Amino acid sequence: MKFNTGFYDFSANAGMNFQLNRFYSMGAMEKDELMEIGRKATDFETWIKLFMEAGKQAAEQGNHLKAAVCYRAAHFYALSDAKDAEGNLLKETLYETCMEHFDAYYRTFPEINYVRVPFQSGYLPVYFSKPENPKGIIVLHGGYDSLIQEFLSILPYFAENGYETYFFEGPGQGEVLMRCHMKMTPEWEHCTSAILDHFGLDDVTLIGISLGGYLAPRAAAFDNRIQRVVMYDLIYDFYGAITQKMGEKKAKFFDYMTAHPRNLLWKWLGKKLDENYFTRWLLGQGYAIYENVHSPCAYFNCIKHYNTREISPLLKQDVLVLAGTEDLYTIYYEEQLRALTNARSVTGRLFTAEEQASHHCQIGNLQLVLETIENWIEKVSDGKKTSTGRR
Repeated sequence: MKFNTGFYDFSANAGMNFQLNRFYSMGAMEKDELMEIGRKATDFETWIKLFMEAGKQAAEQGNHLKAAVCYRAAHFYALSDAKDAEGNLLKETLYETCMEHFDAYYRTFPEINYVRVPFQSGYLPVYFSKPENPKGIIVLHGGYDSLIQEFLSILPYFAENGYETYFFEGPGQGEVLMRCHMKMTPEWEHCTSAILDHFGLDDVTLIGISLGGYLAPRAAAFDNRIQRVVMYDLIYDFYGAITQKMGEKKAKFFDYMTAHPRNLLWKWLGKKLDENYFTRWLLGQGYAIYENVHSPCAYFNCIKHYNTREISPLLKQDVLVLAGTEDLYTIYYEEQLRALTNARSVTGRLFTAEEQASHHCQIGNLQLVLETIENWIEKVSDGKKTSTGRR
């Protein structure tokens, strides 16, 4: 798949603009069309309407990738309790429509295989590719509210460069959440170990995308079959990064409030958060994804657990820490590097605006970040094959 280079001002809304740039970077939609949608989508309801219309048109034209991306865009910003015309949950309807087109598209890649690995009360979906005479094993997963299919173009990149590659979803993500109804907890080592057990994998490079920058190190801290870890990008302190963006006074307010869950101000704050579409959507995402989270206070206390501050000293592997200069999580870049006190090796890479890679997960220059990861694997492996033996 072709990756486009460049990060553009498609929308005045920063969140929408990032999503539109994701679609462009992945090569799923043309720049002019994204500019038009960004200009028209001045609110989230319009965003959903425009992308549903674009998805329907793409489906009629037989363009399954574009249709899937458009329905995913509509699904992404749909409220968790919104209903469609038939009275079904809109988010579920859009997810299934999106998956129908993603499945149709990826069926055209015979080198990509799909299996379901039994796990707890459901299963973990895995896409994988095994080139002949592989030079190593790479396992990838996404992060918060991600769909595996959005990043699946990364799999052929590594496979074509000689790596046996596996991409899976865990609790709280995509199919595991929407079809198995299994929510996310911080203990990511359980689902990751289930993948390694099922395929008998050892001497693995584990790449965690977005919130995977916490999840992957967490898994590696408790499974020595993982020998190399990539934080793509770092998530040193999920809660801290979000609250610091609010400003010092609001950050201190949330620190106080989360320490006092019975404070009467939560009732007032809950109403205020519910009045705004974005915060209502944000919290709805959290309630849907995280285990036992049903209130704003529980949400903010929950995300405090997603930090690598405590687990970083447990990592004894080679670690690659990626960050973009314009990403909110990058405020902890130096702290994250310093925290890896027992790692076999620590490499940091800070991407810049001049490289078109300064935003979260280097949206704007995916080719560069993938090349960076591949070169790092080669370097820490001394250019030799990593083990592809099985346990």
